[in-house]
Amino acid sequence: MRKLSLLSAALLAIGFSSGATAAWNHLDLNQPSNLDPTVSYLGSFNYNGQTYGPSTALTVPGQASTTIANTFDLNDLQAFTLYGKDGAGGQGHNDDLSLTSNDNSAQANAPVVYRMYRQNYSAAVVNLSRGTEARHFVKSVVGEQTAPGTLVNGNYNYAGVTFSNFPRGTFNYQVSVFGPSSAIGQGSFSLNEIKIPGSQSSTGQDIFFDINSGKLNLAALNTTANGLVFSGGVTVTHADVSKPAAWDEIGGPSANATYNLALFGPQGAEIAGSIQGLPDRIGSVAVIGAKQ
Repeated sequence: MRKLSLLSAALLAIGFSSGATAAWNHLDLNQPSNLDPTVSYLGSFNYNGQTYGPSTALTVPGQASTTIANTFDLNDLQAFTLYGKDGAGGQGHNDDLSLTSNDNSAQANAPVVYRMYRQNYSAAVVNLSRGTEARHFVKSVVGEQTAPGTLVNGNYNYAGVTFSNFPRGTFNYQVSVFGPSSAIGQGSFSLNEIKIPGSQSSTGQDIFFDINSGKLNLAALNTTANGLVFSGGVTVTHADVSKPAAWDEIGGPSANATYNLALFGPQGAEIAGSIQGLPDRIGSVAVIGAKQ
C-alpha cells in the first residue's frame, strides 16, 4: 500500500498557502518552506536590480544590490513563465534570465538555484543550495485556495509544467467533478534532462535521461481545513522513461512516490502542488497548471 511521506504529510497538515497574515503572493524568504517546516530558503537571487534572500544570506561581490530584501512579490513575475537560472556549470535549462541566482551566497562555491512559476491564482517556488538539506527542492506552493462547495459539474483538463532544480517538463491532469466539493482526478507528467553525474554513474560518465510519461494515479478530492486537495500515488515504469537502465540505476523501480495537488482560484481555475518520493537523484518536483 502507498504510504504518505513526511513531506506529503507535512503538506497536508500545514496547507499550501504562505499564511493568513500575508498575501499569498508575498513570498517571505525568512519563513521556512510551507511544505516542510524543517527546510529553509537558502542563498539569494537578483531581480530587476534588487537582491532577495533570507536574512542569513551573505552579501558577496556581484550581487545586484548590497541590501538584501527578504520579501519578494510574486506579482512582479509575468504569469505562466518559468523564471530562474541554473547554477554555474550546470547542465539544466536556462530559463528567464531576468531572475539570476547568486553563486557563493550561501557558502563558498555553492551554486544556488531559484526557480519560480506564477499563474493568476497560484505559484510554485523551487530553491536548491548544494550541500544543504538533500533534494527538498520545492519550497512553496502558494495561492488563493478554491472555496469548498463552488465546483461546477463536468470534465476538465489542466495543463502546465513540472520543474525541480534543473529538470523540467509538462503535466496534464483530468478532473471529473460530480458535486460542489466532489471530484476525482488523474494525469501524467514528464521530466527532462535528469542527470546521473559521472562520479555516481556506472559508466563513469554523465548520464541524462527523461521521464516521458509518469502517471499521477487516480485520486479522490479531499476537503481539508487547508483547501481542496487530490492526494495519490505516482507510477513510473520502464516504458515511461527514455533509458530504463538509468532508471534502474537510481532505484526507480523501488521508489514509492506520491503527489499532492490543490485547487486554486474561482471554481478550481488552477491546480498546483508537488511530487515527493521519487528516487533521491531526482527529489521533489513542483507541479502547476491551469484549466484549459
